[in-house]
Amino acid sequence: MISTIISCHDLFKKIESKNTSSIKILFTTMANAPTSKPDLKREDVSLYIPKSLLFDFENDFVNKQNSFSNMMPSLSAFQVSAQKLGLNVDDEIVVYDDFGNFCASRAWFMLLSMGFTNVKTLDGGLPQWIKCGYKTESSLISPNIESNVQLKASLNYSFVDADYICTALSACLLVPASKASTTITLQTGKTNRSQLIDARSFGRYAGIESEPRASMRSGHIPTSVNIHYASLQHAGKFKSSDELTDMFEDNNINLKNEMIISCGSGVTACIVAQAAYSLGAPRVKVYDASWSEWGASQTLPIEVGV
Repeated sequence: MISTIISCHDLFKKIESKNTSSIKILFTTMANAPTSKPDLKREDVSLYIPKSLLFDFENDFVNKQNSFSNMMPSLSAFQVSAQKLGLNVDDEIVVYDDFGNFCASRAWFMLLSMGFTNVKTLDGGLPQWIKCGYKTESSLISPNIESNVQLKASLNYSFVDADYICTALSACLLVPASKASTTITLQTGKTNRSQLIDARSFGRYAGIESEPRASMRSGHIPTSVNIHYASLQHAGKFKSSDELTDMFEDNNINLKNEMIISCGSGVTACIVAQAAYSLGAPRVKVYDASWSEWGASQTLPIEVGV
């Protein structure tokens, strides 16, 4: 199993040690998450782990030209933001959020996709840190020096779009219906090299639960299987490697083959991606726009039920 998490105790020891120059602690959050998921419980957002920098994927590390929220920026734009934050590829990076782990995995996968390989999420996040009684601070720190980091995007761990899914899975085929329009006809069973996982709740996946976004179709992308992100965690902590393995195997997911993971908007899919990576999956893709794009389309095919 590849370690992608760090305990609060181990992070505390690193903070207290004399040589912390190569450790970067990144706090991330989602301002609109409680609105879309009222069941989420967040810690006091005015408390932070000491020496925390802000990794803001809503306003900074984001493609501002994209109509969908929180989309991954280009490599060059990401590189500029990483330089301003003082990040280097050989840094030891720890990411945490104020929910436990709701969006920390999104930041983790973004960094992984840009070539940062020594990145971990804090097990249990800020709630666990506070529960353990460790020191907090009332403000984030500012970067004291910019870096000159030069990034190289990962080929095996990356964000993808709808066209990639249609091509990789051979689930969709663009067929000109007329000179004026294009329709998409479903074709299945062509390949088993790529696997699609839907990280949303079963109700949304099956189409029996209304979507939180207005005018959004219900259901799922054809050929996908449902592994709800919340089923991989307990109280913001990942379950054991045996439990995670069972979850993938029970859904007939071959960890050796490429998997493409979607969710509502590309955030919680990264929790599933992190679990798969920790189990040694060699090729993991996250559909960045996810259901916010696929469900809003009137031509991309959907299925309901199981």
